[in-house]
Amino acid sequence: MLVRKARLQDASNVYDLVNSLSGDGTLLKRSFAEICENIRDFTVAESDAGIFLGCGALHLYGPHLCEVRSIVVKPEAKGQRAGGRILSALIEEAEEHGIQSVCLFTRIPDFFFKYGFRTVEDKADLPDKIFKDCQNCPRLHRCDEVAMVRGRLPRISILGPRKEAQELVRLSG
Repeated sequence: MLVRKARLQDASNVYDLVNSLSGDGTLLKRSFAEICENIRDFTVAESDAGIFLGCGALHLYGPHLCEVRSIVVKPEAKGQRAGGRILSALIEEAEEHGIQSVCLFTRIPDFFFKYGFRTVEDKADLPDKIFKDCQNCPRLHRCDEVAMVRGRLPRISILGPRKEAQELVRLSG
């Protein structure tokens, strides 16, 4: 298996796979244009024969925080460690950028515990994530995801003040 940075030629596969899980709200729906614009955030796994197996993205908020997002593997790739290999590559990329706080929101926290992530009790402790994505999520007022972080929680926010993030999260309670 090869794990590598995505190229624009991978955009169709990434789009199809990510949006295959958007109908039930597992992942946020992404337009093809959005995938193309952000393809450099993605890492992909492919078989030795060059068959696309899965993807994941690392979104940089700033030197204080980044987010692992859109980690998904094809059903036929389950059990081949593609998801773990993608996640490890994204963590390594965060470290290369010198970012010590890596966050994510998930419904399968057990998978991420093995990679050094821990739960965040108050989602408002990740205000950049809330301001970037949560406001546009169809599950804003009934979020069932677990917030997690690897490293320390950031003490700053560049997208919005913590107070407003706390109010937004309270609205979803």
